[in-house]
Amino acid sequence: MDLEKEEIVRVIVLEPQKKSYDTISELLKEWFGDYIDLTWRSIFENGADEIRKVQYDLLITEIQFPELEIAPEGVLEQIMDLAGPSELPVVVFTKAEGKQLPIHAFQLGINEYFSKRRLKKNVLEHRFRNLFREIYRKKVVSIQMDDSLKRFQDLYGMNQSEIQDLNTMVKKFKKELEKEYEEKLNLENEKKKMQNVFGMYVDPIIVESLMNNSLSLDQKGKEQEVSVLFSDIRGYTTLSEKMKPEQVISFLNEYFTAMTEVILGYGGMIDKYIGDSIMCLFGAPVFQQDHRQNALDCAVEMIQVFELWQPKWDQIYGFTPQIGIGVASGKAIVGNVGSFQKLSYTAVGDTVNMASRLESMAKPMHVYVSEGLYNHLPEEYAKKYRYEELEPVKIKGKEGLHRILSVKPI
Repeated sequence: MDLEKEEIVRVIVLEPQKKSYDTISELLKEWFGDYIDLTWRSIFENGADEIRKVQYDLLITEIQFPELEIAPEGVLEQIMDLAGPSELPVVVFTKAEGKQLPIHAFQLGINEYFSKRRLKKNVLEHRFRNLFREIYRKKVVSIQMDDSLKRFQDLYGMNQSEIQDLNTMVKKFKKELEKEYEEKLNLENEKKKMQNVFGMYVDPIIVESLMNNSLSLDQKGKEQEVSVLFSDIRGYTTLSEKMKPEQVISFLNEYFTAMTEVILGYGGMIDKYIGDSIMCLFGAPVFQQDHRQNALDCAVEMIQVFELWQPKWDQIYGFTPQIGIGVASGKAIVGNVGSFQKLSYTAVGDTVNMASRLESMAKPMHVYVSEGLYNHLPEEYAKKYRYEELEPVKIKGKEGLHRILSVKPI
């Protein structure tokens, strides 16, 4: 495919290890093909010089370099000093350990932060596609403005001084357009956050299904294989009684936003928020063959992301919250429930009840899963996580004893 150079997203990768660069390069080429141009620098200062000389659209970087005798936090600050003047988006891929590092990175303005030890291809692809979408929108605006300027010059004719003056004016206009777009984007994000907290959020999966006519507003209930996830904050009532009202709202906003991002990244549909609890579905309304894997991966990452936020919440609110998660798979009745004024797509049945029971039984910062989920996982998942079989339990409303397992990352 022959592409104009303006159409290509220029990416510079600062990575001391060739193997890590090859991994990143292969993934980006698989997802974006000829639409990206990659430059690799293994020495930090060489990469810094390159960024100062050449205009790139994205920086992907490690924060541990053999030649740098400073802590990862200091490298993050140097990276942002380097990227800041040109507003270069930054993605961090690192082996560095430390729960505070991702928080520090986001406070500095890093766009994405990933640990090399816990790479999940589907999550990476989701995040990178969103990031590239924003980068490309800005490039399209720039291309359109440059084309308009060329046509104006050809039509009316100008000397070099006039062209320079017009170029300066156009650059200012570009910045104003970009600023206006960013403000609009921030406003939309804030609206979505508000909708999430108050239960008015319309999930993207629902919107897409309505647009392609695979989901009808008057859809009757049907039986379908799904995975259901429940999460809940342990001791939240007691904690909230010690907090000011504005602290409660602020904490819930941060909690729901962080968890929602993970859930949507794995193709989950948020069914509802119940106080501090979340119920979500995988495999409905659009069926997915891998709904069990997505639900399990999502639950484990929710715990990991929650752990990243714990130090910040302890610092701001004076307590360290914990969550428990239950996941069950099996048949459920799915469909629209509600009235003419407001419909809610949801699931009911034994699988939903099982997930809710498992969540209530789960120890703090643990994921409990049902036998129906575990027994149908593909072989590679046997080595992906550490499974601990618990004593069979009697579950209220269900006959006999039921096998349950606790799941943790290896």
